[in-house]
Amino acid sequence: MRQRHYSTSLSVVRVALRVLVALLILLTASLSSSASIQPACRDGSLVLNSSTTSVRDLSRCIWYLEDPQQQLDFNTVKDRGLSAFTRHDGGVLNFGYTESAYWVRFDVRTLGSAGASDWILELALPLVDEVRLYLVQGGEVVQQSRAGYQDNWTERDLAVPNPTFRLGLLPDAVNTVYLRITNTNTFRLPLTLWHPDAYIQKVSVDEVVRGLLLGAVLAILAYNLFVAVSVRERSNIYYVLYLVSAAIFIVTEQVHGIQLLDSRPALFDKAYLHFQIIMTWFWGLLMARHLLETPERSADLDQVLRLCLYSVVVTGVLSLFLPYHVAMEWIVIGSLVLSVVLIVVSYLSWRYYNPAARSYFFAWTLALIGFGVYALTVMGYLPLNPLTNYSPQIGLTAQIILFSFALADRIKQVQGEALGWSQRALSNLQRYQSLFDNAIEGVFQMSPDRRFITVNPAMAELMGYSSARDLLARNLDVLETCIVDDQVRQKVVAQLEAEGTIKGVETRYLTCDGEERWANISLHTVYDAKGELPIWKALALMPQKVASVSVSSANANRSGWKRKWRATRPRPRASSWPT
Repeated sequence: MRQRHYSTSLSVVRVALRVLVALLILLTASLSSSASIQPACRDGSLVLNSSTTSVRDLSRCIWYLEDPQQQLDFNTVKDRGLSAFTRHDGGVLNFGYTESAYWVRFDVRTLGSAGASDWILELALPLVDEVRLYLVQGGEVVQQSRAGYQDNWTERDLAVPNPTFRLGLLPDAVNTVYLRITNTNTFRLPLTLWHPDAYIQKVSVDEVVRGLLLGAVLAILAYNLFVAVSVRERSNIYYVLYLVSAAIFIVTEQVHGIQLLDSRPALFDKAYLHFQIIMTWFWGLLMARHLLETPERSADLDQVLRLCLYSVVVTGVLSLFLPYHVAMEWIVIGSLVLSVVLIVVSYLSWRYYNPAARSYFFAWTLALIGFGVYALTVMGYLPLNPLTNYSPQIGLTAQIILFSFALADRIKQVQGEALGWSQRALSNLQRYQSLFDNAIEGVFQMSPDRRFITVNPAMAELMGYSSARDLLARNLDVLETCIVDDQVRQKVVAQLEAEGTIKGVETRYLTCDGEERWANISLHTVYDAKGELPIWKALALMPQKVASVSVSSANANRSGWKRKWRATRPRPRASSWPT
């Protein structure tokens, strides 16, 4: 069973890995088309001409104004003029977690046929609370629009996750765009201006990328749910719970809930985003402890993981009372710290005692690289393109795939240990079977109703039978056959009921021909793990926990017999031996 799960798990993971590679190829191919379509701002204005298909990053063309009290209206901002704004020069405009509202403006100048069609302004921030747009031409407001997280998508200009606006730009003229943005999540403004044809192509790529990423996660989740039910190992169960939490986080962060369900269930609301991250870390740390075997193999590393686990629990409790933006900021910082801790712990586990930790180490490394690339992009050190924009999701998907490799290695390791135990048990069984078959004393197993279960060849010979099979076929009463004297038999039973052991009793027994012979008998009663009535078997020559009897030839001409009662281990439990 474990071998089948291991091979099937590798097949599923390889398919998911091929999907991820195809995704990276697709995103890399899209970079070539975006390398030559980024015109520079001219004197602080964005210039569009007939060859422009898109402007992927407006960061160097925008001016911003902070509104800490969120009290400024459009007319007040417009009347203040450009001097009230600050020119942004760098990467994506990013203010982190803030309660301020921000006003943004930029000028667009169209040349030639560039103004012949509408343009699409996109803010790649699906969780933004609200965006208000004002388009000014010739000093007059000609267009007002709004979009936000709580909007009905049917009321948007375009029913897509990111807020988008159609802009009707005047040809050969300067058009001024004002945006008012509020957001309780991290405040960043990845703004892009698209020609309609280029935007359709971009949306097609986005849908493929999102579908592949989410589909890979859900496929691995479905398979590992089956494995967890079948194998029932803790690391698999925690992995499934980790996948469930991660999938909920992805659906919430990418607003897939509306796309898939035409509504936003409370489970996928961004108000609970920080709790989703906390639950993901909680199950991830539990999975790490069992997958890396720190409780059994490394007390120091286990102490580190336990401290991380306690910190996650405390953070979850504090998040119930902290403001949303404060809790999110603390969780983001904590996530980076925990990622580094898990990379170090998994490396030490891999280096010193657990080869299966190798995939776990690379999984967390790739996830941290994905988040690091995105952080560098937001700070302006890397260009904004499809590859850098989706780097967190790509890193998370790669992490999940490598986790599956780690669990597959874990299943293989458990399978190898089980196979080793089975081989050793078989070897012991064969050794004890050889001792049983070649013993010179008669050895047998007896059921609670005093019938033979197994006998060795020596026992059959002593009883006068040609083979053990012939002796078993007679279905004899063991005690009446091996202990002819009623008084001796009753004392033997009483001794067994009182103390569980009797050794060295000389008594008479009957052969198959009715001949009486003398023998030295030893009996020992052992109960099963539940303390139920035993199946009595022969001495220590058989591995099962049962009572034992040994019969050997004695001097047939002796004038009497002598009882030897030697109890080896008191057993207060009474047995229902029939007499």
